[in-house]
Amino acid sequence: MSVNRPRPSPHPSPTQLAERASPPGAHAPAKRRIPRSLLLGAGGFFGAISWQVVLPVLPLHLSKIGYTPSQVGALVSLLSLAMGLVELHVGHIVGWFGRRGTLLGGLAANAACMVFLAQARAAAMVGSALAAVGVARATFWPPLHAAVADTASEEARGQAFGMFWFWTSISYLSGPLIGGVIAAHYGDPAAFYLGAAFSLLAIPVVITVTRPGRPPSDVTAAGAAGVLGDPAILKLCLINSLYYTMTGIWMTFLPLYIARQGLSVVIVGWVLTVQGLTYALVQIPTGRLADRWGAHRLVLPAVIGRVIISPLVPFFHLHTQAAFIVIGALYGLAGGLIPVACTTLMARLVPRDKYTTAMGVYNASGDLAFFVGPLIGGAAALLGIWAPFYLCVPIGVAGVLIGVRGMAPGATRS
Repeated sequence: MSVNRPRPSPHPSPTQLAERASPPGAHAPAKRRIPRSLLLGAGGFFGAISWQVVLPVLPLHLSKIGYTPSQVGALVSLLSLAMGLVELHVGHIVGWFGRRGTLLGGLAANAACMVFLAQARAAAMVGSALAAVGVARATFWPPLHAAVADTASEEARGQAFGMFWFWTSISYLSGPLIGGVIAAHYGDPAAFYLGAAFSLLAIPVVITVTRPGRPPSDVTAAGAAGVLGDPAILKLCLINSLYYTMTGIWMTFLPLYIARQGLSVVIVGWVLTVQGLTYALVQIPTGRLADRWGAHRLVLPAVIGRVIISPLVPFFHLHTQAAFIVIGALYGLAGGLIPVACTTLMARLVPRDKYTTAMGVYNASGDLAFFVGPLIGGAAALLGIWAPFYLCVPIGVAGVLIGVRGMAPGATRS
């Protein structure tokens, strides 16, 4: 049976015209771009692991070349002092050099200073190298945090920071173990050289997620004093500072305490690796909770947790590998709430044009605390290696008292 089919029109259809007009390769499958959030996480990972591979090695390295625990605490604190002071002005630095220029310069300088630190021996040289590393690192954390805040809506900002801190926290998991193993097999300087290499690996990522040029002048005009004039931000930074004072004591003196028990640098690396694992695992859930319940509700539980955990090390006279791994896991679990909660809350308390300055103030509050923590911990260590851990109790209680009275204003605005 034949079927009459309509003859094709002699005139081309609009679809055919469009197809003819399309350039060659127009219908080729588009390349999938890597999500910006993942790239920012990669930048955070490389930037963080460049220091994490050094972290378990540095106190032991300084001890080996002749420095006492008190001297180690004083020297390590110089890095955080320099870092915190520069972060207070990072908004203006980004205004001069642009976000990309600031990040690239900081990463390159960080790599060079790591190599210098590995070779330094005299106290003046070691102190200068640590301060230089602090200055370099101060220039890439606030701009990265501001970039994360720029990528997400108000409702999903906690999840954006959760994703960023998750990938950054992977360095807390892997860095200490890698650094400990490398130092044990190839010597302490090798861990510093590896840190320099990781810093350089972050450069291609930064080029991908940033644009050249300087931001508008109104974006960088806000100073740290203007941001801290907000009572809610001031109280949040005080809590953050006390929290990181405890953390600075822990990260400086726990490796020395473990070494005093006759355990090797590899064990120190394992303890900090497990601590990093539990710290990383809570980041993404914390981001979701921050969006659902409010970031302000997550700050105090983290502070209280670390207040309780810190004195358990000398109280129970911990001396076995298993005991240190368990205490490290608990410490990471408790503290993992802070970075997502604080950065999310900070981004909600300031307008978009103050993100970089606000993140600089937030980071400075933590890094200046890392200066104070090892310093006062070193003074306490004159009484014994156990004393710094008990010192964390009154510091943490002060943070809790500020939080109980001071989180309500921030809660309302977030």
